Amino acid sequence: MKTYRLFAILALGSWLLVLPSCEPKPEPEPEVIPESFPRKHLIEEFTGQSCGYCPYGMDCVHDFMANDTNYILVLHHYGFAADHFSVAGSKTITSALKVSGAPNITIDRAKTKSSNGTNVVFHPGYLPSVNKNQFETTTYASVNIRNAYDPATRELRVFVSGVLCKEDYPDLKLTVLVKESGMVDTQQDFYETYEGWKEFRHCNAVRAFMSDNPKGDPITVKADRHYEEQFVIDLKSTWNAENCMVVAFLSEEFQPVVQAAQKPVVEGTKGGADILHGGVTAVPVADYYPEPNATSGPADYSNNKSETFTTSYAYYEQFPDYGVTMWTIQAWNKESIVTVNKTQCIPFANLIVLAPYNATPTLPTGVFPVNATAQAGTVIAGYRDDAKVTIDGSMLYFTGLNYFNQGYLDPQAQWLIADGEMTITDQGWTLSGHARNGAAINLEGSALVNQGSANAPSRLRRK
Repeated sequence: MKTYRLFAILALGSWLLVLPSCEPKPEPEPEVIPESFPRKHLIEEFTGQSCGYCPYGMDCVHDFMANDTNYILVLHHYGFAADHFSVAGSKTITSALKVSGAPNITIDRAKTKSSNGTNVVFHPGYLPSVNKNQFETTTYASVNIRNAYDPATRELRVFVSGVLCKEDYPDLKLTVLVKESGMVDTQQDFYETYEGWKEFRHCNAVRAFMSDNPKGDPITVKADRHYEEQFVIDLKSTWNAENCMVVAFLSEEFQPVVQAAQKPVVEGTKGGADILHGGVTAVPVADYYPEPNATSGPADYSNNKSETFTTSYAYYEQFPDYGVTMWTIQAWNKESIVTVNKTQCIPFANLIVLAPYNATPTLPTGVFPVNATAQAGTVIAGYRDDAKVTIDGSMLYFTGLNYFNQGYLDPQAQWLIADGEMTITDQGWTLSGHARNGAAINLEGSALVNQGSANAPSRLRRK
């Protein structure tokens, strides 16, 4: 009995020892949300491998950014023509911003003041006149990225989180993408070499959108004003994961962008941030411009090339240092369908005419000789699909002032003009001659619609 009572007393004492303290626990400190966050700016550049002015544009952007980590750069390979790095999401962005050519840029998709006025989209050649003081240094939202990459499966999971400083905020959209640097591929470059197509180290190119909508997915903001979203993608085997970065940014609806962030896919790497773009060595143009056989159409293309272009636009660029006004004629006919490698294509032509410099340029008229040994200007004519990917046909020299050395043209091109001339009148234009293979070439187009000055500064020289 005594033993039982002693055991009971001991057991009761042990039980009392584990009873919770009657003293109240301190409440956790409430999170203090700052009044603002440091802001990072998103620069989107619209470019293309077949854009000879784009390497200069890239130089302008890199000079502007310098080593300022408050600017994040992504390149959309749309705006000029689709190429090896084009993705459908970039086309969506390009269309939404009404980008009409390359190179062009936008900063935070907001109006930016430069010597060319105040524009959402503008030529990077105007960046030297852009004062960074016009950009806000703080914003009301944060964007944080956490990546989980499995090199065995190449699966990438991305967690994007943040907090909003204010209770009343607009409808926000979150865009998440993967970009890559260091890819060596072709690039047309007028300013650096005058030697045409080069192997070029491409950087910051958009590889894929992880958000369902390239224009941004909605976010769920909790009562404490926090948000967190998750995304997943399998990186393609051709991508170098160590040279890839995740870019995430919040925008008010589609624009403007209010906060951006980037982070390497592979922890411990720089995600390609230490790779610089630039030319390496020359490559054959045939690697870029295939010339498949064209079938079906208004004529037998084995012996002649005859097309009528129902739409012809012209715009000019001024080069007073060279005493030159360069006119570019863009022509096409969407009513005439040609099948190239089982793809429905339309005839198109880009024609460049060099005229003497005039402070108030007018559309050139007259007769311009064409031959295969000239040193100035080009005509590119043939067939393309709507995305300007499939190309068949002509690359033709134009005579004139010694401004461009078109060394990238294949002298054996099937439709290279050996002799001929182009005539421009108020009523339209014609181009006729013979190709090296003896085939007759006859192109004609509607009267030119003057689009005025191209969206570019008048004095562009690559450093």
